[in-house]
Amino acid sequence: MLFRQPSARSFSIASVTCATAAATATVSRMSKSDSSVSAAAVSSASSSRSQSDLRTGDLSDSPPPMSSKNPPPRRTFMSALASMDLPLDFKTAVSQWWHAPSLEVTERKVLSFLPFFPAPDATRKAESQMIELSKGRSLNEFEITRTTEPVEEELVVLHGYGAGLAFFYRNFDGLSQVPGWRLHALDLLGYGRSSRPKFKVKAKDKYEAVYASENWFIDSLEEWRKKKGIEKFTLMAHSMGGYIGVAYALRHPERIKRLILVSPAGVPRDPWVVHEDEAHPPSSGLGSEFTSTQADTTKHSTKPADKRAMELKRPIPNWLVFLWERHVSPFSIVRYAGPLGPQLVSLWTSNRFSLLPKDEATALHSYVLGLFTARGSGEYAITRLLAPGAYARIALLDRINKLEVPTLWMYGENDWMDIKAGVKAASQMRSNGVDSNCVVIEKAGHHLYLDNPESFNAVVIDAMRKTE
Repeated sequence: MLFRQPSARSFSIASVTCATAAATATVSRMSKSDSSVSAAAVSSASSSRSQSDLRTGDLSDSPPPMSSKNPPPRRTFMSALASMDLPLDFKTAVSQWWHAPSLEVTERKVLSFLPFFPAPDATRKAESQMIELSKGRSLNEFEITRTTEPVEEELVVLHGYGAGLAFFYRNFDGLSQVPGWRLHALDLLGYGRSSRPKFKVKAKDKYEAVYASENWFIDSLEEWRKKKGIEKFTLMAHSMGGYIGVAYALRHPERIKRLILVSPAGVPRDPWVVHEDEAHPPSSGLGSEFTSTQADTTKHSTKPADKRAMELKRPIPNWLVFLWERHVSPFSIVRYAGPLGPQLVSLWTSNRFSLLPKDEATALHSYVLGLFTARGSGEYAITRLLAPGAYARIALLDRINKLEVPTLWMYGENDWMDIKAGVKAASQMRSNGVDSNCVVIEKAGHHLYLDNPESFNAVVIDAMRKTE
C-alpha cells in the first residue's frame, strides 16, 4: 500500500469537511430522541468554517456569492469526499474495510519488527498475553524478559489516547537491553486489545466525573499489578496515559519507584477558564496532531519553545466544543464512515508515519485502523478528564504538590503540549524536595518516542539506571 502525501491545503479542507459532515451524522444517530441536538449540530457545524476563516483570515477557498436564482449545487458527504486529494484511494479503502484483519494480527505484525519476537534472541524473550481481571475484564500485555540475569526492576509502559502498546515498537529493543529490567507494555482498559466494557460514569458533578473516570483506569491497573505479583515499578506513560499515571501515583504512591511522563496531557492550568462553567479557550495546539507531518515534527528549530507553541495554536471550532461536551467520540466518526473509514484514518497515518520505512508505515496504518474502529469504550473518558483544547478539568499543576515520587517530564522540541508547564511542574516538585527534572528531545514532536527513538531511549535508560 502506498500513501500519497496530501498538500497542506487539501488536508485542511479534507479534515474540516470530513469531520464536520461525519460529526453531524454522528450526533443525529446518537441523539435520535432529541431533534434539537441534531439541528444544533448542523447549525454549529455549518457555521464553523466561516467563523474559523474570519479568525484566521483564510478566505482562499470561499466560493463567490450566489443569487437565489442560481443556488449552489447540493453536495453530499460522498461527493465531497470523492473530490478530495486523499492519501488512500477509494478502492483500496473498501478492500481494507471489507478484509480488515483482527487487531491481534495487526498488533503482531508491528511487534514482529523486533529482533526477539516472536522468536527470542540470545538475551531476550517476549510474550503477548491477556491478563484476566474481575468482572470479565482483561488487560492486554506485551512482556519482555531478559534471559541472562534475574529480574530486579520492572518497567511498565502506558500509551496515549486512541493508541495501543505497539506504538512503542521502536523503543522496546533499546529499553530491554538494560540488565536486570523486565518490561511490561499494557493496553489500558477500553483500548487496544484489552477488554472494552461499556464506559459508565454516574457522577453528575464534573469534578466527581473526573475522579470516577480516573478510577476506571486506576482500579484495573492496580488489579493487574496484584495479579502479576509486582510490588513496585517504574511507570513510563505517554500523553493521556501520563495523566492516568500521575493519578495512579497519587492514589498508590507506595507502588511507584519513578514516573517517566512523556508529553503528558493535562499539566497546565487553562489560562482562559477559571471556573468550569465559563468559556472554553479560543485556541489550542491540538489541531497540529492531525495536520503536522513527521517531517515537520523531526525538524530542529531555533525558536523558543513558547513561540513555537503559540504558532501551533488554532481556533477551536464551535462544532468541536459542542460534540466534545456531549461526549461524542471522534472514533465514532470513523466507525460510522464504513468503507470510507480507512481513508479518514489515512489522513492521520500518512502524516504521522511519513518518514518510516514503507513496510512499517503500512503495518502501523492497519494497526491504527483496527484501534480506531474497535468498539468504543475507554475513549469516552477523555471528555470527562479534559476540556476542549486538551486542558485538564483539574490541572496536574494543582495536584502534584502531593506527588512524592521522583518524576521525569519529557517533551519533543516541536511538541504541541505545553513544554513550559512541564518545566514549571518539575520546578514545583523540586521546591517540595522531590527529585524532578524536565528534558526536551530535539527533532521530535508529541510522539517523541517515535520521532527520535535513539535520543528518547537514551534519556529513559538514564532514568532507569538512576532508579536501580
